[in-house]
Amino acid sequence: MSARGVRESGVAISGGGIAPALCLLWLACLSGCSGGGSATPVASSASGSTSAASTASVATRATPAAVCTAHSVAALVSATPPAPLPPPPSGTAFHVDPALGTAQGDGSVASPWRTLAEVVSSGQLALVKPGDRVLLYDGTHGEVSLSGDNADFVTIAAAPGQTPTLGRLEVRQGSKWRVRGLTVSPEFAAAPYTGPILSLGERGPSSALEVEDCFVYTTQDVRLWGVADWLGANNGIRLGRHGTNLVARNNHVLNTRFGISVNAASSLCEGNIVAGFSGDGVRVTRDGIVVQYNVIKNGYLSEAAGDPNHDDGIQCFLFNVGTGQVSGITIKANVIIAREDDRQLFPTQLQGIGFFDGPLVNFRVEQNVVLVNHWHGVSLYDAQGCQVLDNVTHSRWGGVNLPWVKLGEKQGLARGNKVQGNYAHSFDLRADASVDAKDNLQVTQQIFDARLSALDAQIQARFGTFHPVSGHARVGTQRRP
Repeated sequence: MSARGVRESGVAISGGGIAPALCLLWLACLSGCSGGGSATPVASSASGSTSAASTASVATRATPAAVCTAHSVAALVSATPPAPLPPPPSGTAFHVDPALGTAQGDGSVASPWRTLAEVVSSGQLALVKPGDRVLLYDGTHGEVSLSGDNADFVTIAAAPGQTPTLGRLEVRQGSKWRVRGLTVSPEFAAAPYTGPILSLGERGPSSALEVEDCFVYTTQDVRLWGVADWLGANNGIRLGRHGTNLVARNNHVLNTRFGISVNAASSLCEGNIVAGFSGDGVRVTRDGIVVQYNVIKNGYLSEAAGDPNHDDGIQCFLFNVGTGQVSGITIKANVIIAREDDRQLFPTQLQGIGFFDGPLVNFRVEQNVVLVNHWHGVSLYDAQGCQVLDNVTHSRWGGVNLPWVKLGEKQGLARGNKVQGNYAHSFDLRADASVDAKDNLQVTQQIFDARLSALDAQIQARFGTFHPVSGHARVGTQRRP
């Protein structure tokens, strides 16, 4: 890693919490310890205290000589390929310019259309064929709802160097629409509204719908917000229940009630920043979903403040039912931070990865880095054949709410799980008498800082140091110069 890469991967969070740790610290651990040393088996109860227990509930607490394991380090320092680049432009480019366009335009550079909303309502969008691009220029493009199936992707994107805005965007149903680089907020709408700001595939059968590189927010400035404002905030992005193979990639979702809801089976949520939310950061409610390389941070509104929702960084349950089998979910290499600034108003007790309503079948939860002020760091209830590997969960706030890794149960269905190579304040695996558990060690601030810095660097390598539209850093409060 270059010196520049090391500097950029450091984390600056106020309140005396996360130190600006460097990836080199974790690499030094690789050369300085072998994963051996002595470790004392302990069993963790639900309250976090230690007691005698069966083999199924045994965890390991690290001594100073065994603060890292070789397989954990290898997983983090392995080469991380960048996110796939979009395909090269093809087809015809249509131009939409609120300042220079007219309703009588033909969509060319010389005679652009005026706004995207006008293009849709007038029927001009029918001139756009599969493989074409609709390029939006600076200015407000209205509130847009569209649908339709395409044989090849139709891309609606910001023109190079432009920052177009919309009040709301919905692809009701259809296939092969790609939305890229737009700013979408109710601040640009004609009147306030409820519900999601950007929605794909909620109204009818849909597939291969993608939203990427967008900036989606209720408002950017919440300094004067109170409890009612946070409870009434819009939801961010919804991948709808009638969709399959939908994608939310590298979006910045800011100051919402619920951040990203993935209600579409076999869909992908990756590389997003979800910052400032009063409900859950990411919700997962269908089979075959992958949630990876996201940064989810800064939860608002506790129950004491008047919010009955128990807030999670990532939560999973069966859509429209609440309980029932969910299968084949991957939760990989996400960063979850309860709050970056201890001066934040209306902080919540944020649960990290909280999956309480199963059974959960063949989940893979790995390489996540979780900083929360609640005991549910990584918790899977009624898990079956799930793998919980190489996660780190920590609290810098002390007290009794120290996060654990837990296999729990509501229905007595937990069985056949693997829990290995994790770091936490404690482990409670008693719900699964057949669990394959080893190399689960007690977290330290040093371990957490190194793992956070390493994962932040991986995410930056894939998706960039700053978000391409908002200019915000992924971890920390920096802005693009």
